Amino acid sequence: MRWMRNPGLLPALVAGWIALALLTPEASGDVGESLARARTFLDGLPPGQREIASVGISAPDRARWSYLPGARPGLRIADLDADGRRRLDEFLTTALGTEGMARANRIRLTEPVEERGGQVLIGPDEFRIRFFGLAEDGPPPAWSWRFEGHHLSLHQTIVGDEVVSATPIFLGSVVRNDGGGEPLGREDARAEEILRSLSEEDRVKAMDPRRMPGDLRTAMLPEDRWSFEGGVPLVKSGEDGRRLADAIVKDLLTMHSAQAAEPLREAWAGTPSSDITFAWCGSRDRSLPHQWRLVSPMIIVEFSHSGGDVEHGHLVLRTRSGEFPNRAVQAWRDVPTDP
Repeated sequence: MRWMRNPGLLPALVAGWIALALLTPEASGDVGESLARARTFLDGLPPGQREIASVGISAPDRARWSYLPGARPGLRIADLDADGRRRLDEFLTTALGTEGMARANRIRLTEPVEERGGQVLIGPDEFRIRFFGLAEDGPPPAWSWRFEGHHLSLHQTIVGDEVVSATPIFLGSVVRNDGGGEPLGREDARAEEILRSLSEEDRVKAMDPRRMPGDLRTAMLPEDRWSFEGGVPLVKSGEDGRRLADAIVKDLLTMHSAQAAEPLREAWAGTPSSDITFAWCGSRDRSLPHQWRLVSPMIIVEFSHSGGDVEHGHLVLRTRSGEFPNRAVQAWRDVPTDP
């Protein structure tokens, strides 16, 4: 069953959310401040909700993520009262920064209110927050959080005072244009410019020879199941191509606070263009179904039209061997116990 929204309302809502986020005082993104905001949010919840929102660091779902519609653990934001919603917004604005928070809200608002069967709902309020490692009082040696729903998955893992993992970063949209532009258009347009900057010979080499898949090549798969074919070194696109690729990665890293994203920014900036591969699949015209990716030794960025539907886009930034690290669990094991 589907409830259609007023199509003229979405642009106004998007603009309102973005304006609200930008009016919020810029958070430092400091891990200590994020922890304090998380504690404030959790402390304000009634016991039943707190038990859903906060579990131990060893909870099996800590390392699971999904951008598909379906049941998922965590506290549903639709179940929060006004104070709880405000405290959650304060935490997310601190952890993500104002730009990240504004874009996350924009993605949420592209979601139509739908019942997908089996009591699976999607919609702007069908997103869930989950904390790991904050179920006990006192400073945690490590903790983590995930904010997720259909077409949005964001998480951070913190050990001590350092964000040690902030990927995957996943954004999706079921509309190509939400009335205020393209939710995924900045990155996609820049990738098309990279393709155009190549010589015809290199454009042919950049094409993945396989048929365009129904989803991302990385999807929600572990690294050992990623499959990349085709592509050319980014250096073939010259300085303009590198500038465009840098802008793509920079845009995605603004989904997290400056402090959380800094290690990834440094890793990307330190990678020479000769070690980055650019690949394309499908139509060379981005108004038609297509897919592209940037693959470096550490960071992979991938875009795809899901199911060949040009209205339905998926965009992800992933890292090799760094997602949901076990060192968070080990940090708890290393805590001395009282004799």
